[in-house]
Amino acid sequence: MKKLISLCIVFLVMLSSFAQESPKGRQIPITITLFSESVGVPNFKNFFKDPSFGIRVGTEFYYANKPGHQTLQTVNLGYYYHKDFQSGVYISSEFGYRKFIGNVFLDGTIGGGYLLVTSAQPRYESRVTDFEKISNTFGRFMPTLGLGAGYRFNAVTFFSRYEMFGEVPFGFKGLPALPHKTLHFGTRFNLK
Repeated sequence: MKKLISLCIVFLVMLSSFAQESPKGRQIPITITLFSESVGVPNFKNFFKDPSFGIRVGTEFYYANKPGHQTLQTVNLGYYYHKDFQSGVYISSEFGYRKFIGNVFLDGTIGGGYLLVTSAQPRYESRVTDFEKISNTFGRFMPTLGLGAGYRFNAVTFFSRYEMFGEVPFGFKGLPALPHKTLHFGTRFNLK
């Protein structure tokens, strides 16, 4: 598992080395979001009823950074806690497009990552004659898809994002993936 995480980090660093610098110089955009997480199909139910919370910190690299739009790649590190179900730590990267209309923007992203899940319930594996208890911590591939909107002030941006991510493979009752949905509220600022 350590080798897989190391390979993911090396891959993300290599990809980001192809991105262009911000035209304002060597600024590093930092993104911080707080989010509500829920398991289920894409909708807005259960975000605020007995919510599960998470935090994500990341950065962006720009392939195109024009006055009216940006083509970008993100690199994120996140954590969420879903009471009585599981907690997860993840590293992810998305490719996206952001369209500005004045200081207002809309964006969309698609990507993937590695999700390290710790189950709140004991896990068992079927053996020939019985069941054997196995580790509660396991890794999964994490495909992501997101839509966002926000407002860019001079030095700070505030935004909201709706994201879906999967826990692949899931394997319970033949399900290939467990869908998660998140509603993010965050800010982006530049470090020099």
